[in-house]
Amino acid sequence: MFNSELLLNSVDAGRYTTNSKSIQFGPWNISYDVSCILPSVCSTKVVCERDDDQFCQFCIYTKELKIPHFPDMVFPRNILKLAHESGAGICFNPLDSLRCVASRIEAIEVACAEAWQEARPEAEKPKRPFDWTFSTDYKGTLTDNIVVENTDEHINFDLLKQKEQILFYHDLTLFEDELHDHGVSKLSVKIRVMPSYWYVLLRYFLRVDDVLVRANETRMFHLLNTDYVLREYTVKEAQAKDLNMPTSHMKEADDVIPILPVKEKLTHKLIVNIPSN
Repeated sequence: MFNSELLLNSVDAGRYTTNSKSIQFGPWNISYDVSCILPSVCSTKVVCERDDDQFCQFCIYTKELKIPHFPDMVFPRNILKLAHESGAGICFNPLDSLRCVASRIEAIEVACAEAWQEARPEAEKPKRPFDWTFSTDYKGTLTDNIVVENTDEHINFDLLKQKEQILFYHDLTLFEDELHDHGVSKLSVKIRVMPSYWYVLLRYFLRVDDVLVRANETRMFHLLNTDYVLREYTVKEAQAKDLNMPTSHMKEADDVIPILPVKEKLTHKLIVNIPSN
């Protein structure tokens, strides 16, 4: 079961109006859910305090994550799922992405980090270094029956540039924080389905004004009638002093990501392990 199903089945799920759409692409059923922001407090305190493992969405996040504070805007039911007919699946959800923040020990220690903490007096003082930028190396959630292999094969970007009919498209924000007006930290995922392929871009974008810019991008590409998905993960980063424009002028990720130097690149082949009859 994906962790996203915890959120879809939470005790306050009925409070959320969800916009859902799906499309069938060969053996893949591709769907997304869009809903509202995570509340800042428990919405069903009496229920959540019972000893029956039933929790509201806020308490699920509090229970599952080990970070002292969440981003300003978390969209717990903004979920993209790609389900293979074999039972294998790929999912993108904010809960799993924030788990990766909890596993990091790096923290960007600048003056605005203290301002960020002071602006959230209700946040518990972290017992260990806390990455207040919510930087995440999340690459999506895979079911156990997907085998990950290293590969030298790369996504055919020339094919992506060809004009085809777009059968299905959406851009989901998973979480976002304005870093107390000192920049932006945002994770989003886009899905595009064409007649011959589907393509996913998961992008974490961080801009800390006058400090640095970072982008962690995961691309997934599946060509019709093939039995695998290509995944490319790229880390780009630059210090503000090394860029030719003030970071505060970089309003959109696309303004700066193309000029950032590549720090790391990983390519994998995701193979669906179809059980034999």
